[in-house]
Amino acid sequence: MGKLIHADGDIYDGQWFNDKAHGHGTYIHANGATYVGDWFEDKQHGKGVEKWPDGAKYEGMYQDGKKHGDGQLTFADQSVYTG
Repeated sequence: MGKLIHADGDIYDGQWFNDKAHGHGTYIHANGATYVGDWFEDKQHGKGVEKWPDGAKYEGMYQDGKKHGDGQLTFADQSVYTG
């Protein structure tokens, strides 16, 4: 477990392995966007929830740092895409 505060103000707080985010952790961007979920070798991988300052939110699966597979995207206007 550990916390890294980047020079740009971004923060990662969570599990590490071989100096990389690996396991479960939280990433908070300086602009207020967040990701809480699973990591594999410094990339979002597995289940996670990403939220943006405008109220939009994605909850679902990630692979190799990208949204992949099943998930639900709720837009700022609260319309929803599931797929």
